Amino acid sequence: INAEWPLRPGTAHGSLLAATKGMRVIPTRAQSGKEMLYGFIQDLCKQNIGVEASRYFPFALGMFTTIGACNVANLLPYVEMPTQIIGCTVAMSSTIIAGLTIKCVAKHKLDFASFFFPSGAPLVLAPLLVPIETISFFSRAISLGVRLGANLTAGHMIMHIIADFGAQMMASGTLGGGLGSVFCCAALVPITLLEMAVACIQAYVFCMLTTMYLKDAHELH
Repeated sequence: INAEWPLRPGTAHGSLLAATKGMRVIPTRAQSGKEMLYGFIQDLCKQNIGVEASRYFPFALGMFTTIGACNVANLLPYVEMPTQIIGCTVAMSSTIIAGLTIKCVAKHKLDFASFFFPSGAPLVLAPLLVPIETISFFSRAISLGVRLGANLTAGHMIMHIIADFGAQMMASGTLGGGLGSVFCCAALVPITLLEMAVACIQAYVFCMLTTMYLKDAHELH
């Protein structure tokens, strides 16, 4: 993965570059929001990656905005974005981990093997530690994607169950059914707000873990 990408239209964050045209000294609300997002991801990269943060900032910014937009779009009726499909999220995370592994091997050569046997550990424990560390390392590809897809799917299932239950109560034609359907509709409001928060949090978690794995690839931790 080479994150030394120029900020140009056509990348995942090209829209943010286009939005910088006409920037004002006294920022508008939209401009303030963009600057806050820029600073937020920049601080995340500095905290998790360190001295290499500037190289990977465009990659992290594009990943966060793309996943966040897809997660929020999933809340719209009849919309199914890739981040809601666990197969797609696992494929995305597997591609990221594969790229990081290739980059780590290319940079550190045989020292890459230190991932699977911690320094200072007794050699006699190698038969036990190497399989555990190997499974732990490569399970990142699955856990990173499953975490994103499963959290979104679980919330959407709850919304679907409540909405379907409310529709069935309304179809019953009784007074109790009508009151129950109103209650179900009212319950969907806070749940939708909660799901919007979860959508943003999951984009942040995915981005945060990826930047941490980037640091591991650079420093062999």
